[in-house]
Amino acid sequence: MEIAVLSDIHSNYVALGRCIEFALNKGVANFLLLGDYAGDCPFPQRVMQMLYELKERYNCWFIRGNREEYMIDYQDNGEQGWVNGSSSGCLLYTYENLTKKDLKFFREMPNNSKMMFAGLPAFCYCHGSQKSSREHLYINSETSKKVLEELETNILICGHTHVQGTFEYMGKKIINPGSVGIPWYYDGKTQFAIIRGTEYDWKEEYFQLDYDKEIVLKEYETSGFLEIAPMWAVLAREVINTGKDVTTKVLNRAVELCKEETGEAIWPYIPEKYWEYAVREQGIYF
Repeated sequence: MEIAVLSDIHSNYVALGRCIEFALNKGVANFLLLGDYAGDCPFPQRVMQMLYELKERYNCWFIRGNREEYMIDYQDNGEQGWVNGSSSGCLLYTYENLTKKDLKFFREMPNNSKMMFAGLPAFCYCHGSQKSSREHLYINSETSKKVLEELETNILICGHTHVQGTFEYMGKKIINPGSVGIPWYYDGKTQFAIIRGTEYDWKEEYFQLDYDKEIVLKEYETSGFLEIAPMWAVLAREVINTGKDVTTKVLNRAVELCKEETGEAIWPYIPEKYWEYAVREQGIYF
């Protein structure tokens, strides 16, 4: 049994297509998808169409990520709270390019699950952790150790951190396939994993692949994304282009600058000038 594991696509349909093609060329026709399908790149509807086609043709297992939870919560809250701008414009753009079918698909997905095949070891899988899609299980962290101590199987497969690799502890392991769409490190190459089941274990193999980034980078301008979420688009393009992510650092700095000058910072109403200053501090030009 061989399964291609893909996580954190973030609307990058070009990278997704590259990973699927590579897996199929290796004879792998089973796909485990770990959430964060939409967001951060233009045209999320193109990723959704690819996922529906993949589901029709091959064996697929889907779970929700935190981005899918954001979309569901926004719909449940009467589509209130997001505005144009770098603080929430990316979320708004994504939501407005999804359909009722897409949101229904997200709702039908579990938050986490367990995979069991006859003659093979069972394993658990989730987006962030089994407790929360937003929890980060970094390699060698105390949180990861605790999760493994309590894990009912010997393997947990998860995404969310965008950091590809394996963490082993107490005879158990966490496998993270990396990010398909907003990949960290490896010069921004798209990342996924293939796992192969044996009687005693699942063995993981990691891949980092070149793909046509220029298609995605140009579409930030032609899709309207850049106008709706200017600095978020700049930061996303930087990660795609280089594999270096400073998004959280810039976000925190923009909030800090807003508080220093105005005395408060109410999300998502952080003026663009603070975002722009924080981005320039990181040596990123636009």
